Amino acid sequence: MKSHSIKSKLTRTYMLIVFTIVILFTLFISYSINRFYYGNIEKQLKDRISIVLNVYDSYIGYSSLEKKAKFILESSSIPEYVDAQIINKNGYIIESSSRFTSGKKITTPEIKSALNGKSDKWIGIIPGTYERLMAISAPLYNKNEIVGIIRFITSIEKLDNTVRFYYFIVLLIDVIILLIAFSMSVFIASKTVSPIYQLKAVADHYAIGDFDKKATKFNEDELGELSDTFNYMANEIKNTERLKNDFISSISHEIRTPLTSILGWSETLMQGGTEEENKLGLEIISKESERLTKLVEDLLDFSKLEANRIKINKDRFDLKLLIEKTAKQFYVVASKKDINITTNFEVQKLIYFGDKDRIKQVLINIIDNSLKHTFKDGNIKIELISKDKEKISIIIDDDGEGMADYHIGNVTKMFYKGNKNITGSGIGLAISNKIIELHNGSLEFNSKKTGGMKVTINLPRRDYEKSKN
Repeated sequence: MKSHSIKSKLTRTYMLIVFTIVILFTLFISYSINRFYYGNIEKQLKDRISIVLNVYDSYIGYSSLEKKAKFILESSSIPEYVDAQIINKNGYIIESSSRFTSGKKITTPEIKSALNGKSDKWIGIIPGTYERLMAISAPLYNKNEIVGIIRFITSIEKLDNTVRFYYFIVLLIDVIILLIAFSMSVFIASKTVSPIYQLKAVADHYAIGDFDKKATKFNEDELGELSDTFNYMANEIKNTERLKNDFISSISHEIRTPLTSILGWSETLMQGGTEEENKLGLEIISKESERLTKLVEDLLDFSKLEANRIKINKDRFDLKLLIEKTAKQFYVVASKKDINITTNFEVQKLIYFGDKDRIKQVLINIIDNSLKHTFKDGNIKIELISKDKEKISIIIDDDGEGMADYHIGNVTKMFYKGNKNITGSGIGLAISNKIIELHNGSLEFNSKKTGGMKVTINLPRRDYEKSKN
Protein backbone atom coordinates (compact mmCIF):
# COMPACT_ATOMS: atom_id res chain seq x y z
CA MET A 1 0.00 0.00 0.00
CA LYS A 2 1.61 3.25 -1.20
CA SER A 3 2.04 5.86 1.52
CA HIS A 4 0.52 8.62 -0.66
CA SER A 5 -2.36 6.57 -2.06
CA ILE A 6 -5.99 7.35 -1.23
CA LYS A 7 -6.27 3.93 0.38
CA SER A 8 -3.40 4.60 2.79
CA LYS A 9 -4.74 8.09 3.58
CA LEU A 10 -8.20 6.71 4.33
CA THR A 11 -6.70 3.95 6.48
CA ARG A 12 -4.61 6.46 8.44
CA THR A 13 -7.64 8.70 8.91
CA TYR A 14 -9.80 5.86 10.19
CA MET A 15 -7.01 4.64 12.48
CA LEU A 16 -6.42 8.15 13.83
CA ILE A 17 -10.10 8.41 14.76
CA VAL A 18 -10.14 4.96 16.37
CA PHE A 19 -6.81 5.55 18.13
CA THR A 20 -8.11 8.83 19.59
CA ILE A 21 -11.25 7.10 20.85
CA VAL A 22 -9.19 4.23 22.32
CA ILE A 23 -6.85 6.67 24.11
CA LEU A 24 -9.79 8.56 25.60
CA PHE A 25 -11.42 5.27 26.60
CA THR A 26 -8.17 4.05 28.20
CA LEU A 27 -7.72 7.28 30.15
CA PHE A 28 -11.29 7.11 31.41
CA ILE A 29 -11.02 3.43 32.44
CA SER A 30 -7.62 4.00 34.07
CA TYR A 31 -8.98 6.95 36.02
CA SER A 32 -11.99 4.89 37.09
CA ILE A 33 -9.79 1.97 38.24
CA ASN A 34 -7.53 4.30 40.22
CA ARG A 35 -10.44 6.09 41.76
CA PHE A 36 -12.20 2.86 42.69
CA TYR A 37 -9.28 0.98 44.26
CA TYR A 38 -7.09 3.75 45.69
CA GLY A 39 -10.11 5.88 46.54
CA ASN A 40 -11.70 2.96 48.37
CA ILE A 41 -8.67 2.29 50.58
CA GLU A 42 -8.31 6.03 51.22
CA LYS A 43 -11.94 6.23 52.31
CA GLN A 44 -11.50 3.28 54.65
CA LEU A 45 -8.49 4.91 56.33
CA LYS A 46 -10.29 8.25 56.66
CA ASP A 47 -13.34 6.56 58.16
CA ARG A 48 -11.14 4.80 60.74
CA ILE A 49 -9.42 8.05 61.62
CA SER A 50 -12.81 9.75 62.06
CA ILE A 51 -13.82 7.06 64.56
CA VAL A 52 -10.57 7.53 66.51
CA LEU A 53 -11.01 11.31 66.50
CA ASN A 54 -14.54 10.95 67.87
CA VAL A 55 -13.27 8.70 70.69
CA TYR A 56 -10.46 11.14 71.43
CA ASP A 57 -12.73 14.19 71.47
CA SER A 58 -15.40 12.50 73.59
CA TYR A 59 -13.36 10.84 76.28
CA ILE A 60 -9.76 11.87 76.47
CA GLY A 61 -9.54 15.21 74.72
CA TYR A 62 -8.24 17.02 77.86
CA SER A 63 -5.67 14.43 78.94
CA SER A 64 -1.97 14.31 78.16
CA LEU A 65 -1.36 12.78 74.71
CA GLU A 66 1.64 10.74 75.89
CA LYS A 67 -0.41 9.20 78.74
CA LYS A 68 -3.44 8.41 76.63
CA ALA A 69 -1.83 7.37 73.29
CA LYS A 70 -1.87 3.65 74.12
CA PHE A 71 -5.49 3.86 75.31
CA ILE A 72 -6.51 5.63 72.11
CA LEU A 73 -5.17 2.81 69.98
CA GLU A 74 -6.44 0.01 72.20
CA SER A 75 -9.94 1.47 72.37
CA SER A 76 -10.12 1.72 68.59
CA SER A 77 -10.75 -1.20 66.24
CA ILE A 78 -7.61 -1.22 64.07
CA PRO A 79 -7.52 -3.65 61.08
CA GLU A 80 -4.45 -5.89 60.85
CA TYR A 81 -3.37 -4.42 57.52
CA VAL A 82 -3.23 -0.92 59.05
CA ASP A 83 -0.55 0.50 61.32
CA ALA A 84 -2.11 3.21 63.53
CA GLN A 85 0.38 5.74 64.89
CA ILE A 86 0.15 8.54 67.45
CA ILE A 87 2.72 11.25 66.67
CA ASN A 88 3.66 14.24 68.83
CA LYS A 89 4.14 17.80 67.61
CA ASN A 90 7.84 17.13 66.96
CA GLY A 91 7.02 14.38 64.48
CA TYR A 92 8.06 11.44 66.66
CA ILE A 93 5.91 8.32 66.98
CA ILE A 94 4.94 7.93 70.66
CA GLU A 95 2.69 4.93 70.13
CA SER A 96 2.06 2.49 67.27
CA SER A 97 -0.36 -0.42 66.87
CA SER A 98 2.45 -2.46 65.28
CA ARG A 99 4.88 -1.69 68.19
CA PHE A 100 7.81 -1.59 65.70
CA THR A 101 7.97 2.08 64.84
CA SER A 102 7.72 3.80 68.25
CA GLY A 103 10.27 6.59 68.72
CA LYS A 104 10.81 7.02 64.98
CA LYS A 105 10.55 10.48 63.49
CA ILE A 106 8.19 10.91 60.53
CA THR A 107 8.93 13.64 57.98
CA THR A 108 6.49 12.86 55.19
CA PRO A 109 4.56 15.81 53.68
CA GLU A 110 1.16 14.94 55.14
CA ILE A 111 2.64 15.29 58.68
CA LYS A 112 3.39 18.95 58.02
CA SER A 113 -0.15 19.44 56.70
CA ALA A 114 -1.61 17.82 59.85
CA LEU A 115 0.51 20.06 62.10
CA ASN A 116 -1.02 22.99 60.21
CA GLY A 117 -4.51 21.70 61.05
CA LYS A 118 -5.30 19.94 57.76
CA SER A 119 -5.93 16.23 57.18
CA ASP A 120 -3.87 14.96 54.26
CA LYS A 121 -2.78 11.88 52.33
CA TRP A 122 0.64 10.60 51.31
CA ILE A 123 1.60 7.79 48.95
CA GLY A 124 5.24 6.87 48.75
CA ILE A 125 7.99 4.28 49.15
CA ILE A 126 9.79 3.35 52.34
CA PRO A 127 13.55 3.71 51.84
CA GLY A 128 15.31 0.35 51.95
CA THR A 129 12.24 -1.87 51.46
CA TYR A 130 10.89 -0.06 48.38
CA GLU A 131 7.41 -0.89 49.59
CA ARG A 132 4.64 1.47 48.47
CA LEU A 133 2.52 2.84 51.28
CA MET A 134 -0.53 5.04 51.73
CA ALA A 135 -0.79 7.20 54.87
CA ILE A 136 -3.62 9.42 56.14
CA SER A 137 -2.79 11.93 58.90
CA ALA A 138 -5.12 14.16 60.93
CA PRO A 139 -4.43 16.63 63.77
CA LEU A 140 -5.32 15.92 67.44
CA TYR A 141 -6.53 18.93 69.45
CA ASN A 142 -6.50 19.77 73.18
CA LYS A 143 -8.32 23.00 74.02
CA ASN A 144 -8.15 24.16 70.37
CA GLU A 145 -4.42 23.52 70.28
CA ILE A 146 -2.78 20.86 68.12
CA VAL A 147 -1.03 18.44 70.48
CA GLY A 148 -0.32 15.62 68.06
CA ILE A 149 -1.28 13.61 65.01
CA ILE A 150 -3.20 10.41 64.41
CA ARG A 151 -1.76 8.56 61.40
CA PHE A 152 -3.05 5.44 59.64
CA ILE A 153 -0.63 3.80 57.22
CA THR A 154 -1.00 0.67 55.08
CA SER A 155 0.85 -1.14 52.31
CA ILE A 156 -0.66 -0.86 48.81
CA GLU A 157 1.63 -3.37 47.11
CA LYS A 158 -1.18 -5.89 46.59
CA LEU A 159 -3.45 -3.09 45.45
CA ASP A 160 -0.79 -1.97 42.96
CA ASN A 161 -0.58 -5.51 41.59
CA THR A 162 -4.36 -5.63 41.19
CA VAL A 163 -4.42 -2.26 39.45
CA ARG A 164 -1.52 -3.28 37.16
CA PHE A 165 -3.41 -6.46 36.26
CA TYR A 166 -6.44 -4.44 35.22
CA TYR A 167 -4.17 -2.03 33.32
CA PHE A 168 -2.81 -5.02 31.44
CA ILE A 169 -6.34 -6.20 30.65
CA VAL A 170 -7.27 -2.72 29.39
CA LEU A 171 -4.08 -2.56 27.31
CA LEU A 172 -4.81 -5.99 25.85
CA ILE A 173 -8.33 -4.87 24.95
CA ASP A 174 -6.86 -1.72 23.36
CA VAL A 175 -4.49 -3.78 21.22
CA ILE A 176 -7.31 -6.10 20.12
CA ILE A 177 -9.54 -3.11 19.30
CA LEU A 178 -6.74 -1.45 17.30
CA LEU A 179 -6.01 -4.65 15.37
CA ILE A 180 -9.69 -5.11 14.56
CA ALA A 181 -9.98 -1.42 13.68
CA PHE A 182 -6.92 -1.63 11.42
CA SER A 183 -8.34 -4.65 9.60
CA MET A 184 -11.70 -2.95 9.19
CA SER A 185 -10.04 0.31 8.10
CA VAL A 186 -8.07 -1.49 5.41
CA PHE A 187 -11.21 -3.35 4.31
CA ILE A 188 -13.37 -0.20 4.20
CA ALA A 189 -10.62 1.82 2.48
CA SER A 190 -10.14 -0.97 -0.08
CA LYS A 191 -13.88 -1.15 -0.72
CA THR A 192 -14.04 2.64 -1.04
CA VAL A 193 -11.10 3.05 -3.44
CA SER A 194 -11.73 -0.10 -5.48
CA PRO A 195 -14.15 1.74 -7.80
CA ILE A 196 -11.62 4.57 -8.07
CA TYR A 197 -8.88 2.14 -9.16
CA GLN A 198 -11.32 0.66 -11.65
CA LEU A 199 -12.16 4.13 -12.99
CA LYS A 200 -8.43 4.89 -13.25
CA ALA A 201 -7.95 1.73 -15.31
CA VAL A 202 -10.82 2.81 -17.57
CA ALA A 203 -9.28 6.30 -17.88
CA ASP A 204 -5.96 4.69 -18.90
CA HIS A 205 -7.81 2.92 -21.73
CA TYR A 206 -9.41 6.20 -22.76
CA ALA A 207 -5.98 7.87 -22.77
CA ILE A 208 -4.77 5.47 -25.50
CA GLY A 209 -7.96 5.84 -27.50
CA ASP A 210 -9.76 2.68 -26.38
CA PHE A 211 -13.28 3.93 -25.69
CA ASP A 212 -14.89 0.47 -25.78
CA LYS A 213 -13.87 -0.12 -22.16
CA LYS A 214 -16.81 0.49 -19.84
CA ALA A 215 -16.76 1.56 -16.18
CA THR A 216 -18.52 -0.81 -13.79
CA LYS A 217 -21.14 0.78 -11.54
CA PHE A 218 -20.76 -0.73 -8.05
CA ASN A 219 -23.18 1.40 -6.02
CA GLU A 220 -25.81 4.10 -6.36
CA ASP A 221 -23.54 6.79 -4.91
CA GLU A 222 -21.24 9.57 -6.14
CA LEU A 223 -18.77 7.02 -7.55
CA GLY A 224 -21.67 5.28 -9.28
CA GLU A 225 -22.64 8.60 -10.85
CA LEU A 226 -19.01 9.11 -11.87
CA SER A 227 -19.04 5.67 -13.54
CA ASP A 228 -22.17 6.67 -15.47
CA THR A 229 -20.44 9.92 -16.47
CA PHE A 230 -17.38 7.99 -17.68
CA ASN A 231 -19.55 5.70 -19.81
CA TYR A 232 -21.55 8.65 -21.14
CA MET A 233 -18.33 10.49 -21.97
CA ALA A 234 -16.95 7.44 -23.81
CA ASN A 235 -20.15 7.11 -25.84
CA GLU A 236 -20.11 10.81 -26.69
CA ILE A 237 -16.46 10.65 -27.75
CA LYS A 238 -17.18 7.58 -29.88
CA ASN A 239 -20.18 9.31 -31.43
CA THR A 240 -18.15 12.46 -32.07
CA GLU A 241 -15.35 10.37 -33.56
CA ARG A 242 -17.85 8.56 -35.80
CA LEU A 243 -19.46 11.84 -36.81
CA LYS A 244 -16.04 13.30 -37.55
CA ASN A 245 -15.14 10.32 -39.75
CA ASP A 246 -18.50 10.58 -41.49
CA PHE A 247 -17.86 14.29 -41.94
CA ILE A 248 -14.43 13.70 -43.47
CA SER A 249 -15.88 11.06 -45.78
CA SER A 250 -18.81 13.30 -46.69
CA ILE A 251 -16.72 16.43 -47.19
CA SER A 252 -14.26 14.48 -49.33
CA HIS A 253 -17.14 13.36 -51.50
CA GLU A 254 -18.62 16.87 -51.55
CA ILE A 255 -15.29 18.30 -52.75
CA ARG A 256 -14.45 15.52 -55.18
CA THR A 257 -17.80 15.63 -57.03
CA PRO A 258 -17.65 19.30 -58.18
CA LEU A 259 -13.92 19.05 -58.84
CA THR A 260 -14.52 16.05 -61.09
CA SER A 261 -17.17 17.99 -63.01
CA ILE A 262 -14.93 21.06 -63.30
CA LEU A 263 -11.96 18.97 -64.43
CA GLY A 264 -14.02 17.00 -66.94
CA TRP A 265 -15.62 20.01 -68.56
CA SER A 266 -12.32 21.93 -68.53
CA GLU A 267 -10.74 19.16 -70.61
CA THR A 268 -13.77 19.18 -72.91
CA LEU A 269 -13.51 22.94 -73.41
CA MET A 270 -9.77 22.73 -74.09
CA GLN A 271 -10.39 20.17 -76.84
CA GLY A 272 -12.90 22.48 -78.46
CA GLY A 273 -16.58 21.89 -79.00
CA THR A 274 -19.75 23.39 -80.28
CA GLU A 275 -20.97 26.74 -78.99
CA GLU A 276 -23.79 25.02 -77.13
CA GLU A 277 -21.38 22.56 -75.47
CA ASN A 278 -19.06 25.39 -74.45
CA LYS A 279 -21.95 27.33 -72.91
CA LEU A 280 -23.17 24.26 -71.01
CA GLY A 281 -19.65 23.50 -69.79
CA LEU A 282 -19.10 27.04 -68.53
CA GLU A 283 -22.46 26.99 -66.73
CA ILE A 284 -21.57 23.71 -65.01
CA ILE A 285 -18.10 24.98 -64.07
CA SER A 286 -19.64 28.18 -62.65
CA LYS A 287 -22.29 26.24 -60.73
CA GLU A 288 -19.79 23.76 -59.28
CA SER A 289 -17.41 26.60 -58.38
CA GLU A 290 -20.20 28.28 -56.41
CA ARG A 291 -20.85 24.95 -54.71
CA LEU A 292 -17.18 24.66 -53.75
CA THR A 293 -17.14 28.28 -52.54
CA LYS A 294 -20.10 27.61 -50.23
CA LEU A 295 -18.42 24.46 -48.95
CA VAL A 296 -15.20 26.36 -48.21
CA GLU A 297 -17.20 29.08 -46.43
CA ASP A 298 -18.88 26.42 -44.29
CA LEU A 299 -15.48 24.96 -43.43
CA LEU A 300 -14.17 28.41 -42.49
CA ASP A 301 -17.23 28.98 -40.30
CA PHE A 302 -16.68 25.56 -38.78
CA SER A 303 -13.10 26.44 -37.81
CA LYS A 304 -14.32 29.73 -36.31
CA LEU A 305 -17.06 27.90 -34.43
CA GLU A 306 -14.54 25.45 -32.98
CA ALA A 307 -12.38 28.36 -31.82
CA ASN A 308 -15.38 30.43 -30.65
CA ARG A 309 -14.39 33.13 -33.14
CA ILE A 310 -17.68 33.60 -35.00
CA LYS A 311 -18.38 37.33 -34.82
CA ILE A 312 -21.65 39.16 -35.27
CA ASN A 313 -21.64 42.58 -36.98
CA LYS A 314 -25.01 44.13 -36.18
CA ASP A 315 -26.71 46.84 -38.19
CA ARG A 316 -30.26 47.87 -39.10
CA PHE A 317 -31.87 46.09 -42.07
CA ASP A 318 -35.31 45.08 -43.34
CA LEU A 319 -35.80 41.51 -42.11
CA LYS A 320 -38.94 40.99 -44.19
CA LEU A 321 -37.14 42.01 -47.39
CA LEU A 322 -34.18 39.75 -46.56
CA ILE A 323 -36.45 36.73 -46.12
CA GLU A 324 -38.29 37.53 -49.36
CA LYS A 325 -35.10 37.84 -51.43
CA THR A 326 -33.55 34.72 -49.90
CA ALA A 327 -36.67 32.68 -50.68
CA LYS A 328 -36.58 33.86 -54.32
CA GLN A 329 -33.05 32.47 -54.67
CA PHE A 330 -34.51 28.97 -54.36
CA TYR A 331 -37.43 29.38 -56.77
CA VAL A 332 -35.55 27.97 -59.76
CA VAL A 333 -34.20 24.96 -57.85
CA ALA A 334 -37.61 24.34 -56.27
CA SER A 335 -39.42 24.51 -59.62
CA LYS A 336 -37.10 21.87 -61.08
CA LYS A 337 -38.22 19.53 -58.26
CA ASP A 338 -41.85 20.66 -58.63
CA ILE A 339 -41.74 22.08 -55.09
CA ASN A 340 -43.80 25.16 -54.32
CA ILE A 341 -42.25 27.85 -52.06
CA THR A 342 -44.65 30.41 -50.59
CA THR A 343 -44.14 33.33 -48.20
CA ASN A 344 -46.46 34.99 -45.71
CA PHE A 345 -45.63 38.25 -43.92
CA GLU A 346 -47.66 40.04 -41.26
CA VAL A 347 -45.96 43.36 -42.05
CA GLN A 348 -44.78 45.20 -45.13
CA LYS A 349 -41.54 46.19 -43.48
CA LEU A 350 -39.71 45.11 -40.34
CA ILE A 351 -36.47 46.83 -39.38
CA TYR A 352 -34.27 44.56 -37.31
CA PHE A 353 -30.92 45.19 -35.60
CA GLY A 354 -28.66 42.20 -36.31
CA ASP A 355 -26.09 40.66 -38.65
CA LYS A 356 -27.82 40.63 -42.03
CA ASP A 357 -25.34 38.31 -43.75
CA ARG A 358 -25.31 35.78 -40.91
CA ILE A 359 -29.10 35.65 -40.67
CA LYS A 360 -29.23 35.18 -44.45
CA GLN A 361 -26.75 32.31 -44.04
CA VAL A 362 -29.10 30.69 -41.51
CA LEU A 363 -32.09 31.10 -43.84
CA ILE A 364 -30.18 29.58 -46.75
CA ASN A 365 -29.08 26.60 -44.65
CA ILE A 366 -32.59 25.86 -43.39
CA ILE A 367 -34.41 26.40 -46.72
CA ASP A 368 -31.80 24.32 -48.55
CA ASN A 369 -32.22 21.59 -45.95
CA SER A 370 -36.01 21.67 -46.44
CA LEU A 371 -35.59 21.33 -50.21
CA LYS A 372 -33.38 18.26 -49.73
CA HIS A 373 -36.03 16.52 -47.59
CA THR A 374 -39.18 17.60 -49.47
CA PHE A 375 -40.58 15.28 -52.12
CA LYS A 376 -41.81 16.14 -55.61
CA ASP A 377 -44.98 18.28 -55.63
CA GLY A 378 -44.27 19.24 -52.03
CA ASN A 379 -44.66 22.61 -50.36
CA ILE A 380 -42.42 24.88 -48.33
CA LYS A 381 -44.03 27.77 -46.49
CA ILE A 382 -42.01 30.65 -45.02
CA GLU A 383 -43.67 32.96 -42.48
CA LEU A 384 -42.64 36.03 -40.48
CA ILE A 385 -44.58 36.45 -37.22
CA SER A 386 -44.10 39.52 -35.01
CA LYS A 387 -47.19 39.50 -32.75
CA ASP A 388 -45.42 38.02 -29.74
CA LYS A 389 -44.32 40.59 -27.13
CA GLU A 390 -41.01 38.85 -26.46
CA LYS A 391 -39.81 37.59 -29.83
CA ILE A 392 -39.97 37.66 -33.62
CA SER A 393 -40.37 34.26 -35.28
CA ILE A 394 -39.38 33.09 -38.75
CA ILE A 395 -41.04 29.76 -39.57
CA ILE A 396 -39.93 27.43 -42.40
CA ASP A 397 -42.60 24.73 -42.70
CA ASP A 398 -42.37 21.85 -45.19
CA ASP A 399 -44.38 18.68 -45.86
CA GLY A 400 -41.36 16.50 -46.57
CA GLU A 401 -40.22 13.27 -44.93
CA GLY A 402 -39.84 14.83 -41.47
CA MET A 403 -37.40 13.59 -38.87
CA ALA A 404 -37.43 11.15 -35.95
CA ASP A 405 -37.27 12.59 -32.42
CA TYR A 406 -33.80 11.08 -31.93
CA HIS A 407 -32.46 12.96 -34.95
CA ILE A 408 -34.15 16.20 -33.84
CA GLY A 409 -32.21 16.08 -30.55
CA ASN A 410 -28.91 15.78 -32.42
CA VAL A 411 -29.51 17.81 -35.56
CA THR A 412 -27.58 20.87 -34.33
CA LYS A 413 -24.56 18.82 -33.27
CA MET A 414 -21.39 19.21 -35.27
CA PHE A 415 -20.95 16.69 -38.17
CA TYR A 416 -24.40 15.18 -37.57
CA LYS A 417 -26.35 13.97 -40.62
CA GLY A 418 -29.69 12.26 -40.10
CA ASN A 419 -29.56 10.75 -43.59
CA LYS A 420 -26.14 9.89 -44.97
CA ASN A 421 -27.56 9.62 -48.49
CA ILE A 422 -28.40 13.34 -48.51
CA THR A 423 -25.63 15.62 -49.75
CA GLY A 424 -24.13 18.13 -47.34
CA SER A 425 -21.30 18.57 -44.87
CA GLY A 426 -23.33 18.10 -41.68
CA ILE A 427 -22.14 21.39 -40.18
CA GLY A 428 -24.64 23.89 -41.63
CA LEU A 429 -27.30 23.56 -38.92
CA ALA A 430 -24.69 23.55 -36.14
CA ILE A 431 -23.31 26.85 -37.47
CA SER A 432 -26.85 28.22 -37.89
CA ASN A 433 -27.72 27.37 -34.30
CA LYS A 434 -24.57 29.16 -33.08
CA ILE A 435 -25.37 32.26 -35.14
CA ILE A 436 -28.90 32.49 -33.69
CA GLU A 437 -27.53 31.96 -30.16
CA LEU A 438 -25.14 34.89 -30.73
CA HIS A 439 -28.26 36.95 -31.52
CA ASN A 440 -29.68 35.81 -28.14
CA GLY A 441 -32.31 33.80 -29.99
CA SER A 442 -33.12 30.12 -30.41
CA LEU A 443 -33.61 27.53 -33.14
CA GLU A 444 -36.49 25.06 -32.76
CA PHE A 445 -37.11 21.86 -34.75
CA ASN A 446 -40.48 20.10 -34.66
CA SER A 447 -41.47 17.07 -36.69
CA LYS A 448 -45.17 17.16 -37.62
CA LYS A 449 -47.44 14.14 -37.15
CA THR A 450 -48.89 14.72 -40.62
CA GLY A 451 -45.38 14.62 -42.09
CA GLY A 452 -42.79 17.26 -42.68
CA MET A 453 -40.66 19.52 -40.51
CA LYS A 454 -41.32 22.86 -38.91
CA VAL A 455 -38.23 24.97 -38.14
CA THR A 456 -38.67 28.15 -36.07
CA ILE A 457 -36.05 30.89 -35.80
CA ASN A 458 -36.77 32.98 -32.68
CA LEU A 459 -35.12 36.39 -32.43
CA PRO A 460 -35.44 38.80 -29.46
CA ARG A 461 -38.09 41.48 -30.03
CA ARG A 462 -36.03 44.23 -28.40
CA ASP A 463 -33.69 44.32 -31.41
CA TYR A 464 -36.21 45.40 -33.97
CA GLU A 465 -38.15 48.43 -35.06
CA LYS A 466 -41.36 47.91 -37.00
CA SER A 467 -42.62 50.33 -39.62
CA LYS A 468 -45.68 49.81 -41.86
CA ASN A 469 -45.94 51.49 -45.24
